[in-house]
Amino acid sequence: MRADKNRMNKTVNLKDELNDFMKHIGMDDKMQEIKILNVWEECVGETISKFSSPVRIQRNKLFVKAENPVWRYELANQKEEIIKLLNKSLNKKLIKEIVFI
Repeated sequence: MRADKNRMNKTVNLKDELNDFMKHIGMDDKMQEIKILNVWEECVGETISKFSSPVRIQRNKLFVKAENPVWRYELANQKEEIIKLLNKSLNKKLIKEIVFI
């Protein structure tokens, strides 16, 4: 009972608590994927986003679908810059590699 009383008086940051909860239930990676979908166009620009889209994240590797081989080549040449922009937008060094498919 006493522990409950102490917890009731404690002020917590809701954002931090939700993030901890999402990690606890294994949804943190899924939330990062959603965030990447939301910032993709902002990071790569409207033209590139019309011809490419992030598919999934697996072990810090982002898989991006490119419309054709020409776009895969172009995106591969910009890979390092795209990684920097995405990580900056996410405020976290989540993406270490991009695979264009």
